[in-house]
Amino acid sequence: MSRTILVICATHRDHRELPLLAESGIDFIFHDYASTSLEDLITERAAEAGLVADPLGEIERILELVRGREIAGVISSDDYPGSALAAAVAERLGVPAPDPEITLICQHKYLSRVMQENHVPDAVPPFALIDVANGVSSPLPFPIFLKPVKSFFSIGAEKISSEADLAIRLPRWKELDQYFLPLDRMLERYAGVSIGTKRLIAEGVLNGRQVTVEGYAYGGTVSIMGVVDSIMFPGTLAFVRFDYPSALPKGVQARMVEIATTVMEGLGFDNGLFNIEMMYDRETGQISIIEINPRMASQFADLYEKVDGTNSYRVLLDIAQGREPSFIRRQGRYGFATSCVLRSFVDYRVEAVPSDEDIKRLATLYPDIRVELHARPGRNLSDELQDGQSYRYGIISLGGRDLADALQKFAACQNELGIVLRPLDSSPSEPLRAFDLRTQAQGASGTVEALVPSGVAARPSRAHRKGAEPGFSSQCPPRHDGVRFRPNGLRAPDHRRGA
Repeated sequence: MSRTILVICATHRDHRELPLLAESGIDFIFHDYASTSLEDLITERAAEAGLVADPLGEIERILELVRGREIAGVISSDDYPGSALAAAVAERLGVPAPDPEITLICQHKYLSRVMQENHVPDAVPPFALIDVANGVSSPLPFPIFLKPVKSFFSIGAEKISSEADLAIRLPRWKELDQYFLPLDRMLERYAGVSIGTKRLIAEGVLNGRQVTVEGYAYGGTVSIMGVVDSIMFPGTLAFVRFDYPSALPKGVQARMVEIATTVMEGLGFDNGLFNIEMMYDRETGQISIIEINPRMASQFADLYEKVDGTNSYRVLLDIAQGREPSFIRRQGRYGFATSCVLRSFVDYRVEAVPSDEDIKRLATLYPDIRVELHARPGRNLSDELQDGQSYRYGIISLGGRDLADALQKFAACQNELGIVLRPLDSSPSEPLRAFDLRTQAQGASGTVEALVPSGVAARPSRAHRKGAEPGFSSQCPPRHDGVRFRPNGLRAPDHRRGA
Protein backbone atom coordinates (compact mmCIF):
# COMPACT_ATOMS: atom_id res chain seq x y z
CA MET A 1 0.00 0.00 0.00
CA SER A 2 1.38 3.38 -0.99
CA ARG A 3 2.24 5.86 1.75
CA THR A 4 2.55 9.58 1.10
CA ILE A 5 4.98 11.99 2.76
CA LEU A 6 4.09 15.68 2.50
CA VAL A 7 7.21 17.86 2.14
CA ILE A 8 6.47 21.48 3.09
CA CYS A 9 8.45 24.28 1.40
CA ALA A 10 10.54 21.70 -0.43
CA THR A 11 14.18 22.61 -1.08
CA HIS A 12 16.57 21.40 -3.77
CA ARG A 13 18.18 19.04 -1.25
CA ASP A 14 14.79 17.54 -0.40
CA HIS A 15 14.33 16.71 -4.08
CA ARG A 16 17.82 15.24 -4.21
CA GLU A 17 17.97 13.12 -1.05
CA LEU A 18 14.45 11.93 -0.33
CA PRO A 19 13.86 9.79 -3.46
CA LEU A 20 17.22 8.12 -2.87
CA LEU A 21 16.30 7.13 0.69
CA ALA A 22 12.62 6.30 0.53
CA GLU A 23 11.65 2.68 0.87
CA SER A 24 9.34 0.97 -1.57
CA GLY A 25 5.76 2.20 -1.45
CA ILE A 26 6.59 5.75 -0.37
CA ASP A 27 5.80 8.72 -2.57
CA PHE A 28 6.20 12.43 -1.93
CA ILE A 29 4.13 15.53 -2.39
CA PHE A 30 6.47 18.51 -2.69
CA HIS A 31 4.91 21.79 -1.60
CA ASP A 32 6.17 25.34 -1.97
CA TYR A 33 5.17 28.57 -0.31
CA ALA A 34 6.78 32.03 -0.49
CA SER A 35 10.39 30.88 -0.12
CA THR A 36 11.84 32.97 -2.92
CA SER A 37 9.42 35.82 -2.22
CA LEU A 38 10.78 36.10 1.31
CA GLU A 39 14.33 35.98 -0.02
CA ASP A 40 13.52 38.77 -2.46
CA LEU A 41 12.02 40.86 0.32
CA ILE A 42 14.90 40.58 2.76
CA THR A 43 17.47 41.22 0.01
CA GLU A 44 15.42 44.18 -1.28
CA ARG A 45 14.95 42.60 -4.71
CA ALA A 46 11.19 43.03 -4.82
CA ALA A 47 8.44 45.46 -3.97
CA GLU A 48 6.67 45.03 -0.66
CA ALA A 49 3.08 44.63 -1.76
CA GLY A 50 1.26 41.39 -2.42
CA LEU A 51 4.08 38.87 -2.34
CA VAL A 52 3.39 36.67 0.67
CA ALA A 53 0.11 34.88 1.24
CA ASP A 54 -1.32 34.58 4.75
CA PRO A 55 0.32 31.47 6.27
CA LEU A 56 -2.86 30.54 8.14
CA GLY A 57 -4.72 30.54 4.85
CA GLU A 58 -1.91 28.49 3.32
CA ILE A 59 -2.35 25.85 6.03
CA GLU A 60 -6.01 25.52 5.09
CA ARG A 61 -5.12 25.34 1.41
CA ILE A 62 -2.63 22.53 2.05
CA LEU A 63 -5.17 20.58 4.07
CA GLU A 64 -7.74 20.95 1.32
CA LEU A 65 -5.31 19.77 -1.34
CA VAL A 66 -4.43 16.58 0.57
CA ARG A 67 -7.99 15.88 1.66
CA GLY A 68 -8.85 12.25 0.98
CA ARG A 69 -5.21 11.15 0.79
CA GLU A 70 -3.54 9.10 3.51
CA ILE A 71 -0.62 11.22 4.69
CA ALA A 72 1.94 9.11 6.54
CA GLY A 73 4.09 12.06 7.62
CA VAL A 74 4.74 15.77 7.21
CA ILE A 75 8.32 17.08 7.02
CA SER A 76 10.31 20.18 6.19
CA SER A 77 14.01 20.97 6.10
CA ASP A 78 13.22 24.60 5.27
CA ASP A 79 13.95 27.19 7.92
CA TYR A 80 11.47 30.00 7.33
CA PRO A 81 8.58 29.47 7.11
CA GLY A 82 8.69 25.76 6.27
CA SER A 83 9.37 24.23 9.67
CA ALA A 84 6.55 26.14 11.36
CA LEU A 85 4.08 25.42 8.56
CA ALA A 86 4.97 21.73 8.67
CA ALA A 87 4.43 21.56 12.43
CA ALA A 88 1.04 23.24 12.10
CA VAL A 89 -0.11 21.01 9.22
CA ALA A 90 1.11 17.86 10.98
CA GLU A 91 -0.82 18.80 14.11
CA ARG A 92 -4.02 19.15 12.09
CA LEU A 93 -3.42 15.82 10.33
CA GLY A 94 -2.57 14.02 13.57
CA VAL A 95 0.89 12.82 12.52
CA PRO A 96 4.13 13.18 14.54
CA ALA A 97 5.92 16.55 14.46
CA PRO A 98 7.23 19.19 16.86
CA ASP A 99 4.64 21.36 18.61
CA PRO A 100 3.97 24.48 16.48
CA GLU A 101 4.30 26.82 19.46
CA ILE A 102 7.69 25.42 20.45
CA THR A 103 8.88 25.54 16.84
CA LEU A 104 7.90 29.20 16.56
CA ILE A 105 9.51 30.11 19.89
CA CYS A 106 12.75 28.52 18.69
CA GLN A 107 12.56 30.48 15.45
CA HIS A 108 11.96 33.87 17.07
CA LYS A 109 15.46 34.79 18.20
CA TYR A 110 14.36 36.87 21.19
CA LEU A 111 11.74 34.42 22.50
CA SER A 112 14.26 31.64 22.00
CA ARG A 113 16.84 33.55 24.06
CA VAL A 114 14.32 33.98 26.90
CA MET A 115 13.71 30.23 27.00
CA GLN A 116 17.42 29.44 26.68
CA GLU A 117 18.13 31.67 29.66
CA ASN A 118 15.61 29.70 31.71
CA HIS A 119 17.36 26.39 31.07
CA VAL A 120 21.05 27.06 30.28
CA PRO A 121 21.72 30.63 31.51
CA ASP A 122 25.51 30.26 31.42
CA ALA A 123 25.37 29.58 27.66
CA VAL A 124 23.40 32.73 26.78
CA PRO A 125 25.01 36.13 25.99
CA PRO A 126 23.35 39.43 27.02
CA PHE A 127 20.42 40.21 24.71
CA ALA A 128 17.62 42.73 24.26
CA LEU A 129 14.88 43.60 21.77
CA ILE A 130 15.07 46.68 19.57
CA ASP A 131 11.88 48.39 18.40
CA VAL A 132 12.63 49.75 14.93
CA ALA A 133 9.88 52.37 15.26
CA ASN A 134 10.96 53.91 18.56
CA GLY A 135 14.35 55.57 18.50
CA VAL A 136 17.85 54.24 18.05
CA SER A 137 19.23 53.82 21.55
CA SER A 138 20.81 50.41 22.09
CA PRO A 139 19.76 48.62 25.28
CA LEU A 140 23.25 47.07 25.43
CA PRO A 141 26.66 48.75 25.43
CA PHE A 142 28.50 48.85 22.12
CA PRO A 143 29.77 46.94 20.31
CA ILE A 144 26.70 44.77 19.83
CA PHE A 145 25.78 42.01 17.44
CA LEU A 146 22.60 42.97 15.61
CA LYS A 147 20.25 40.63 13.77
CA PRO A 148 16.58 40.41 12.86
CA VAL A 149 14.39 38.29 15.11
CA LYS A 150 13.98 36.02 12.09
CA SER A 151 16.25 35.71 9.08
CA PHE A 152 18.17 33.14 7.05
CA PHE A 153 21.53 32.94 5.32
CA SER A 154 22.95 35.36 7.95
CA ILE A 155 21.29 38.26 6.11
CA GLY A 156 21.07 41.37 8.29
CA ALA A 157 23.42 39.98 10.94
CA GLU A 158 26.37 42.22 11.72
CA LYS A 159 28.50 43.79 14.39
CA ILE A 160 27.47 47.35 15.24
CA SER A 161 29.91 49.74 16.92
CA SER A 162 27.91 52.92 17.58
CA GLU A 163 24.48 54.54 17.82
CA ALA A 164 25.10 56.16 14.44
CA ASP A 165 25.72 52.76 12.81
CA LEU A 166 22.55 51.43 14.40
CA ALA A 167 20.46 54.39 13.24
CA ILE A 168 21.46 53.79 9.62
CA ARG A 169 20.16 50.24 9.70
CA LEU A 170 16.75 50.70 11.34
CA PRO A 171 14.76 52.13 8.38
CA ARG A 172 15.29 49.02 6.27
CA TRP A 173 13.70 46.75 8.88
CA LYS A 174 10.87 49.18 9.58
CA GLU A 175 9.57 48.70 6.04
CA LEU A 176 9.63 44.88 5.89
CA ASP A 177 6.07 44.15 7.01
CA GLN A 178 5.59 41.45 4.38
CA TYR A 179 8.78 39.64 5.32
CA PHE A 180 7.76 39.25 8.97
CA LEU A 181 4.12 38.47 8.14
CA PRO A 182 4.30 34.64 8.19
CA LEU A 183 6.08 34.53 11.55
CA ASP A 184 3.90 37.24 13.08
CA ARG A 185 0.63 35.63 12.00
CA MET A 186 1.66 32.20 13.22
CA LEU A 187 3.04 33.50 16.52
CA GLU A 188 -0.27 35.23 17.18
CA ARG A 189 -2.19 32.04 16.37
CA TYR A 190 -0.06 29.46 18.18
CA ALA A 191 1.85 31.36 20.88
CA GLY A 192 -0.32 34.38 21.58
CA VAL A 193 2.43 36.92 20.91
CA SER A 194 3.12 39.46 18.18
CA ILE A 195 6.30 40.86 16.63
CA GLY A 196 4.94 44.27 15.71
CA THR A 197 7.86 46.64 15.16
CA LYS A 198 10.15 44.83 17.63
CA ARG A 199 12.04 43.23 14.78
CA LEU A 200 15.70 43.32 15.83
CA ILE A 201 17.67 41.77 18.64
CA ALA A 202 20.91 43.12 20.09
CA GLU A 203 23.31 40.62 21.62
CA GLY A 204 26.70 40.67 23.25
CA VAL A 205 29.53 39.93 20.83
CA LEU A 206 30.84 36.36 21.02
CA ASN A 207 34.32 35.16 20.16
CA GLY A 208 35.65 31.71 19.46
CA ARG A 209 35.28 28.68 17.25
CA GLN A 210 31.86 28.10 15.75
CA VAL A 211 30.21 24.70 15.45
CA THR A 212 26.80 23.18 14.84
CA VAL A 213 25.43 20.58 17.25
CA GLU A 214 22.73 18.58 15.51
CA GLY A 215 20.31 16.09 16.96
CA TYR A 216 16.75 14.87 17.18
CA ALA A 217 14.03 14.30 19.75
CA TYR A 218 11.79 11.26 19.72
CA GLY A 219 9.45 10.04 22.44
CA GLY A 220 10.63 12.76 24.82
CA THR A 221 14.30 11.78 24.53
CA VAL A 222 16.94 13.98 22.90
CA SER A 223 19.79 12.33 20.97
CA ILE A 224 22.78 14.08 19.37
CA MET A 225 23.96 12.98 15.94
CA GLY A 226 27.15 15.02 15.67
CA VAL A 227 29.16 18.21 16.04
CA VAL A 228 30.22 19.94 12.79
CA ASP A 229 32.98 22.58 12.67
CA SER A 230 32.31 25.84 10.80
CA ILE A 231 35.49 27.15 9.17
CA MET A 232 35.47 30.83 8.20
CA PHE A 233 37.51 33.08 5.95
CA PRO A 234 39.75 35.14 8.26
CA GLY A 235 38.16 38.36 9.44
CA THR A 236 34.77 37.60 7.86
CA LEU A 237 31.48 35.83 8.59
CA ALA A 238 31.78 33.86 5.33
CA PHE A 239 32.11 30.09 5.48
CA VAL A 240 35.02 28.30 3.83
CA ARG A 241 33.70 24.85 4.66
CA PHE A 242 32.02 22.59 7.24
CA ASP A 243 34.01 19.67 8.68
CA TYR A 244 32.77 16.47 10.30
CA PRO A 245 33.70 15.11 12.80
CA SER A 246 34.61 18.19 14.82
CA ALA A 247 38.23 18.78 15.75
CA LEU A 248 37.30 20.25 19.14
CA PRO A 249 38.46 18.35 22.24
CA LYS A 250 36.11 15.56 23.26
CA GLY A 251 35.49 17.21 26.62
CA VAL A 252 34.33 20.41 24.95
CA GLN A 253 32.04 18.48 22.62
CA ALA A 254 30.58 16.62 25.62
CA ARG A 255 29.75 19.95 27.28
CA MET A 256 28.07 21.11 24.08
CA VAL A 257 26.02 17.93 23.93
CA GLU A 258 24.92 18.48 27.53
CA ILE A 259 23.87 22.08 26.79
CA ALA A 260 21.95 21.03 23.68
CA THR A 261 20.20 18.17 25.45
CA THR A 262 19.27 20.30 28.45
CA VAL A 263 17.85 23.20 26.46
CA MET A 264 15.87 21.10 23.95
CA GLU A 265 14.38 18.89 26.67
CA GLY A 266 13.63 22.01 28.70
CA LEU A 267 11.83 23.56 25.74
CA GLY A 268 9.74 20.42 25.33
CA PHE A 269 10.88 19.95 21.75
CA ASP A 270 9.90 16.52 20.47
CA ASN A 271 9.33 14.49 17.30
CA GLY A 272 11.76 16.38 15.11
CA LEU A 273 15.33 17.31 14.22
CA PHE A 274 17.14 20.42 15.39
CA ASN A 275 20.52 22.07 15.08
CA ILE A 276 22.13 24.51 17.50
CA GLU A 277 24.93 26.82 16.49
CA MET A 278 27.42 27.34 19.31
CA MET A 279 30.63 29.24 19.95
CA TYR A 280 33.58 27.96 21.99
CA ASP A 281 36.06 30.46 23.37
CA ARG A 282 39.25 28.52 23.98
CA GLU A 283 40.79 31.30 26.09
CA THR A 284 37.96 31.39 28.63
CA GLY A 285 36.42 27.96 28.12
CA GLN A 286 33.03 29.61 27.55
CA ILE A 287 30.46 27.83 25.39
CA SER A 288 27.65 30.04 24.12
CA ILE A 289 24.56 29.36 22.05
CA ILE A 290 24.38 31.43 18.86
CA GLU A 291 20.92 30.22 17.88
CA ILE A 292 18.56 27.26 17.82
CA ASN A 293 17.07 26.04 14.54
CA PRO A 294 14.09 23.67 14.94
CA ARG A 295 14.93 21.77 11.76
CA MET A 296 17.64 19.59 10.27
CA ALA A 297 20.80 21.11 8.76
CA SER A 298 20.29 19.66 5.30
CA GLN A 299 23.78 20.56 4.08
CA PHE A 300 25.20 18.09 6.61
CA ALA A 301 22.91 15.17 5.79
CA ASP A 302 25.37 13.41 3.50
CA LEU A 303 28.33 14.25 5.78
CA TYR A 304 26.85 11.97 8.44
CA GLU A 305 26.18 9.33 5.80
CA LYS A 306 29.79 9.44 4.63
CA VAL A 307 31.25 9.09 8.14
CA ASP A 308 28.57 7.35 10.21
CA GLY A 309 26.55 5.50 7.59
CA THR A 310 23.27 7.29 8.38
CA ASN A 311 21.84 10.12 6.31
CA SER A 312 19.93 12.52 8.58
CA TYR A 313 17.08 12.60 6.06
CA ARG A 314 16.55 8.97 7.04
CA VAL A 315 16.11 10.09 10.66
CA LEU A 316 13.64 12.75 9.51
CA LEU A 317 11.57 10.19 7.60
CA ASP A 318 11.52 7.74 10.49
CA ILE A 319 10.33 10.27 13.06
CA ALA A 320 7.70 11.68 10.71
CA GLN A 321 6.19 8.20 10.41
CA GLY A 322 6.27 7.55 14.14
CA ARG A 323 9.23 5.18 14.03
CA GLU A 324 12.14 5.36 16.45
CA PRO A 325 15.21 6.28 14.37
CA SER A 326 18.42 4.30 14.47
CA PHE A 327 21.45 6.53 13.96
CA ILE A 328 24.48 4.28 13.60
CA ARG A 329 27.93 5.77 14.20
CA ARG A 330 31.29 5.52 12.47
CA GLN A 331 30.21 2.86 10.02
CA GLY A 332 30.41 5.00 6.90
CA ARG A 333 32.80 4.76 3.97
CA TYR A 334 35.04 7.59 5.15
CA GLY A 335 36.76 8.76 8.29
CA PHE A 336 36.12 12.42 7.48
CA ALA A 337 33.72 14.53 5.41
CA THR A 338 33.63 18.17 4.43
CA SER A 339 31.26 20.52 2.64
CA CYS A 340 33.30 23.19 0.85
CA VAL A 341 31.82 26.46 -0.34
CA LEU A 342 32.80 27.99 -3.68
CA ARG A 343 32.99 31.68 -2.85
CA SER A 344 34.42 34.98 -4.04
CA PHE A 345 34.66 38.36 -2.33
CA VAL A 346 34.47 40.08 -5.72
CA ASP A 347 31.48 40.05 -8.08
CA TYR A 348 32.02 38.30 -11.43
CA ARG A 349 30.13 37.55 -14.62
CA VAL A 350 29.55 33.82 -15.06
CA GLU A 351 30.76 32.57 -18.44
CA ALA A 352 30.73 28.79 -18.01
CA VAL A 353 29.70 26.12 -15.53
CA PRO A 354 30.13 22.33 -15.65
CA SER A 355 27.90 20.24 -17.89
CA ASP A 356 25.93 17.25 -16.69
CA GLU A 357 28.60 15.03 -18.21
CA ASP A 358 31.28 16.86 -16.23
CA ILE A 359 29.42 16.16 -13.00
CA LYS A 360 28.84 12.52 -13.92
CA ARG A 361 32.55 12.11 -14.60
CA LEU A 362 33.36 13.53 -11.17
CA ALA A 363 30.88 11.14 -9.60
CA THR A 364 32.68 8.14 -11.11
CA LEU A 365 35.96 9.40 -9.65
CA TYR A 366 34.57 10.43 -6.26
CA PRO A 367 31.65 8.26 -5.11
CA ASP A 368 29.07 10.01 -2.89
CA ILE A 369 30.14 13.49 -4.03
CA ARG A 370 27.48 16.22 -3.94
CA VAL A 371 27.85 19.21 -6.27
CA GLU A 372 25.63 22.29 -6.08
CA LEU A 373 25.94 25.16 -8.53
CA HIS A 374 24.59 28.52 -7.41
CA ALA A 375 25.56 30.35 -10.60
CA ARG A 376 24.26 30.53 -14.15
CA PRO A 377 26.04 31.56 -17.35
CA GLY A 378 25.24 35.08 -18.46
CA ARG A 379 24.49 36.33 -14.97
CA ASN A 380 26.56 38.03 -12.30
CA LEU A 381 27.28 36.28 -9.03
CA SER A 382 25.40 39.13 -7.34
CA ASP A 383 22.24 38.22 -9.24
CA GLU A 384 21.79 35.17 -7.01
CA LEU A 385 20.83 35.16 -3.32
CA GLN A 386 23.93 36.25 -1.37
CA ASP A 387 24.80 37.17 2.21
CA GLY A 388 25.69 40.77 1.40
CA GLN A 389 29.38 40.23 2.18
CA SER A 390 30.55 37.73 -0.42
CA TYR A 391 29.42 35.76 -3.46
CA ARG A 392 28.75 32.06 -3.06
CA TYR A 393 28.48 30.17 -6.33
CA GLY A 394 28.57 26.52 -5.38
CA ILE A 395 29.10 23.79 -2.81
CA ILE A 396 31.09 20.56 -3.06
CA SER A 397 30.68 17.90 -0.37
CA LEU A 398 32.89 14.83 -0.27
CA GLY A 399 34.61 12.37 2.02
CA GLY A 400 38.18 11.29 2.65
CA ARG A 401 40.47 9.51 5.04
CA ASP A 402 41.06 12.76 6.89
CA LEU A 403 40.99 16.53 6.32
CA ALA A 404 44.11 16.56 4.16
CA ASP A 405 42.79 13.79 1.93
CA ALA A 406 39.37 15.44 1.58
CA LEU A 407 40.88 18.81 0.68
CA GLN A 408 43.18 17.19 -1.87
CA LYS A 409 40.12 15.64 -3.52
CA PHE A 410 38.35 18.99 -3.37
CA ALA A 411 41.26 20.67 -5.14
CA ALA A 412 41.14 18.04 -7.87
CA CYS A 413 37.39 18.53 -8.26
CA GLN A 414 37.88 22.27 -8.54
CA ASN A 415 40.30 21.80 -11.38
CA GLU A 416 37.81 19.51 -13.16
CA LEU A 417 34.74 21.72 -12.81
CA GLY A 418 35.78 24.32 -15.36
CA ILE A 419 33.85 27.23 -13.87
CA VAL A 420 34.78 30.39 -15.80
CA LEU A 421 34.17 33.87 -14.40
CA ARG A 422 34.96 37.22 -16.00
CA PRO A 423 35.73 40.42 -14.06
CA LEU A 424 32.89 42.89 -14.44
CA ASP A 425 35.23 45.66 -15.59
CA SER A 426 36.73 43.65 -18.44
CA SER A 427 35.60 43.87 -22.05
CA PRO A 428 34.07 40.83 -23.81
CA SER A 429 37.15 40.56 -26.00
CA GLU A 430 39.51 40.18 -23.07
CA PRO A 431 40.59 36.63 -22.20
CA LEU A 432 38.33 34.81 -19.76
CA ARG A 433 39.94 33.32 -16.71
CA ALA A 434 39.03 30.11 -14.98
CA PHE A 435 38.13 30.55 -11.35
CA ASP A 436 39.90 27.69 -9.64
CA LEU A 437 41.25 26.77 -6.22
CA ARG A 438 44.15 29.18 -6.40
CA THR A 439 42.22 32.25 -7.54
CA GLN A 440 42.61 35.16 -5.17
CA ALA A 441 39.75 37.39 -4.04
CA GLN A 442 39.84 40.55 -2.01
CA GLY A 443 38.22 39.98 1.37
CA ALA A 444 37.55 42.08 4.41
CA SER A 445 40.83 41.12 6.02
CA GLY A 446 42.99 41.49 2.92
CA THR A 447 43.78 39.04 0.18
CA VAL A 448 42.38 35.61 0.90
CA GLU A 449 41.82 32.55 -1.21
CA ALA A 450 38.42 32.40 -2.86
CA LEU A 451 37.94 28.81 -1.72
CA VAL A 452 40.30 26.82 0.46
CA PRO A 453 43.43 28.85 1.22
CA SER A 454 46.75 27.40 0.17
CA GLY A 455 48.96 30.28 1.26
CA VAL A 456 46.70 31.75 3.92
CA ALA A 457 45.17 29.24 6.29
CA ALA A 458 41.48 29.54 6.93
CA ARG A 459 40.65 29.44 10.59
CA PRO A 460 37.49 28.97 12.64
CA SER A 461 35.47 32.10 13.21
CA ARG A 462 36.65 34.58 15.83
CA ALA A 463 33.53 36.69 15.65
CA HIS A 464 29.87 36.10 16.45
CA ARG A 465 28.22 34.73 13.34
CA LYS A 466 24.80 35.95 12.10
CA GLY A 467 27.21 37.25 11.16
CA ALA A 468 7.37 32.70 -4.93
CA GLU A 469 4.05 32.12 -5.55
CA PRO A 470 2.59 29.08 -3.81
CA GLY A 471 3.09 25.85 -5.69
CA PHE A 472 2.07 22.27 -5.09
CA SER A 473 3.27 19.20 -6.93
CA SER A 474 3.54 15.47 -6.56
CA GLN A 475 7.00 14.07 -7.34
CA CYS A 476 7.80 17.23 -9.30
CA PRO A 477 10.26 20.06 -8.67
CA PRO A 478 9.03 23.48 -7.58
CA ARG A 479 8.99 26.17 -10.25
CA HIS A 480 12.14 28.08 -9.45
CA ASP A 481 14.81 29.41 -11.76
CA GLY A 482 17.77 29.45 -9.39
CA VAL A 483 20.50 27.03 -8.44
CA ARG A 484 21.41 24.18 -10.77
CA PHE A 485 21.96 21.16 -8.61
CA ARG A 486 23.26 17.73 -9.54
CA PRO A 487 23.77 14.87 -7.11
CA ASN A 488 26.15 12.19 -8.30
CA GLY A 489 25.64 13.27 -11.88
CA LEU A 490 21.85 13.32 -11.66
CA ARG A 491 20.07 16.51 -12.57
CA ALA A 492 17.81 17.85 -9.83
CA PRO A 493 15.43 20.79 -9.59
CA ASP A 494 16.42 24.43 -9.48
CA HIS A 495 16.02 26.23 -6.19
CA ARG A 496 17.71 29.24 -4.67
CA ARG A 497 17.52 28.34 -1.01
CA GLY A 498 20.97 27.55 0.29
CA ALA A 499 22.38 25.99 3.39
